[in-house]
Amino acid sequence: MDDYTWKKLIAQRKARRRTERAILLLFVMFLMSCVIWYVTSYTKTPNYALDEALTSLHSDDTEIFKSHVDFDSVTNKAYDDLTSDLFKYDTQLSERERSLFENFYVLIRSQMCQGAVKVINTRLDTGQWTLPEEILKGRQLGIDFDLLLERSLIRHTSIVSVENILHNGNTATADVNILEDYTQTPFKLKVTLEHFGNGFNIGGKEFEIFGETFRLPGLSFDIGGNNWRVVSVDNYREYLDAVSPALQAELAAYIDATDAIVERYNEIFLDEQSNFIELQRSSSGIIDDTRRSQISEYINQVVIPSLSSRQEELNKIPVPKAAEYLANLRKQSTTVTIQAWQFYASGLLEDNIAAFDTAESLHKQELALDQRIEELIHNSAVAREVPRLP
Repeated sequence: MDDYTWKKLIAQRKARRRTERAILLLFVMFLMSCVIWYVTSYTKTPNYALDEALTSLHSDDTEIFKSHVDFDSVTNKAYDDLTSDLFKYDTQLSERERSLFENFYVLIRSQMCQGAVKVINTRLDTGQWTLPEEILKGRQLGIDFDLLLERSLIRHTSIVSVENILHNGNTATADVNILEDYTQTPFKLKVTLEHFGNGFNIGGKEFEIFGETFRLPGLSFDIGGNNWRVVSVDNYREYLDAVSPALQAELAAYIDATDAIVERYNEIFLDEQSNFIELQRSSSGIIDDTRRSQISEYINQVVIPSLSSRQEELNKIPVPKAAEYLANLRKQSTTVTIQAWQFYASGLLEDNIAAFDTAESLHKQELALDQRIEELIHNSAVAREVPRLP
């Protein structure tokens, strides 16, 4: 091979290598651009945040879900929506009483919202709706956190999907499709997200491929994962207004269906109470062993069977989904009341102070449950009088 042909062949090989390197470089830069776009762009969008939050919720990866919801901010606004008309239609309250109650709920706003966040986090972590002890103590002040939680609908609302995400700078809005489980009512919650970015810039970087040096332009991106978080549910009040009438109608129907049973047994219990008081009367103030035995027998053969019979009759009444909460409260009350009477009867026969103490503790639980039941029934009666807007 002559010198000219050899040099021409070498030049062709070098040209082919340059072409191959250029194609490879373009391919590498394309891959890097895709990775950079995914890491610095798509994974930093509100779309990705909501998709990741919904996926994590359905897969029980609750830590990711928590990272995309600012529960403090969401519950503070939701609390205002939830309590805005709490006493508005209660005709049993005077204007002064109504004003006092409304102002009181404003004063305890922070504590109630903190309790709500704790309840939600516990639910996400354990799958259980557990009330915090510090909130339960508020029952002595007339606050029933469990009833407020039931009113919020959170325990029977399911998140279905997310759509219509609109991105505008450091804020975004989206529609969250939800389903109220009891009535199977669909609804679109409108939520607002905010970006809590932690960004930085880096200058252009040089790198070498096949002995040639290339330089990428400077990059700007966020660190620390996706920092979009839901900060408010903007139409939560509308959701309550849309679903509550159907729920209240089911609850009212159940209350009406059980009213005759409740009234009849209330009269029976009043008679039994009078008999019980009479059995405990003693001219000397001391109850002897014979009387103790009689009282214990009366409790076991009359009082407890009446309680059981009442619950059996209530159990035969069909319970719509919206009335399950009330029906379960009644069952709990019956169980706790029977247990209290059993310990009291045992304390009488055995002269057992510990049994009396247990009976007293159970009786307090019964009173709390009965008060919750009465409030629920009262609230249902008030709801029937609420004017329906066209």
